[in-house]
Amino acid sequence: MESTYWSGKAAVVTGAARGQGAAETLRLLRAGAVVHALDVLPEGDAAWAELRASAGADAQRLSIRVADVTSEAGWVALAEEIRLAGVPLYGLVNNAGVTLRKTVTETTPGEWRRLLEINLEGPFLAIRALAGLMPAGASIVNTSSTAGLTGYFSAAYTASKWGLRGLTRAAALELAGQGVRVNTVCPGLVETPMIMQPNAVHDAGRARLFYEGNRDATPLSRAAEADEIAGAVMFLLGPDASFITGSDLPVDGGMTGGGVYWRIGKATGNL
Repeated sequence: MESTYWSGKAAVVTGAARGQGAAETLRLLRAGAVVHALDVLPEGDAAWAELRASAGADAQRLSIRVADVTSEAGWVALAEEIRLAGVPLYGLVNNAGVTLRKTVTETTPGEWRRLLEINLEGPFLAIRALAGLMPAGASIVNTSSTAGLTGYFSAAYTASKWGLRGLTRAAALELAGQGVRVNTVCPGLVETPMIMQPNAVHDAGRARLFYEGNRDATPLSRAAEADEIAGAVMFLLGPDASFITGSDLPVDGGMTGGGVYWRIGKATGNL
């Protein structure tokens, strides 16, 4: 069943042009799905060309849409496009997100609002617009983070990822009667452009220290590849997870499971 499950089915992936979103898009295409790939990057961006090239012959089932996930009108238009296409929508991956490594007092109100608008309101708008198109057996996966499972100094990012877990649970309850499942995947350190991206607070040097600190706090002592996160997303989207809803799946190399005692065990020589 797994090898043919996605044949004749559609999925939507946000933040699809690169990183985790691109890996998830490619996994779905290779499984036989029609994929509506959304990203704010312009269509001429090299990331889109790389995605098409990586998809190979499967690119015939790839529909690229330059879109802002915070646009309600954009989601309404996409919903109508999917409805008219007639391919049933079995998957929604709310992957698009931005980060901001600023504390509460460093974060401006404008930065706070914009980050929550992308990371939390975007998935809300997506679910609101598309859930009605999804038949029994369909699945929604929201991308939270280890920052949504523990304390983290980045105020707006942490709040958005904790909030996304709450949205997931509310949607899971509402859509259970429809037979649609809703879960979160919570990645830890992942090898994507975002993790090393300098910003107003972290220059290239501090971004490197941030990366190394995350790696050193991970029991498996490495970052995940984007495709490893995509594998977990595919599991939650597919039939093998048919009785899982309203849950969080950490994919973090043991970071949250080990907690503070990972560091203590290393420091005391017990691990």
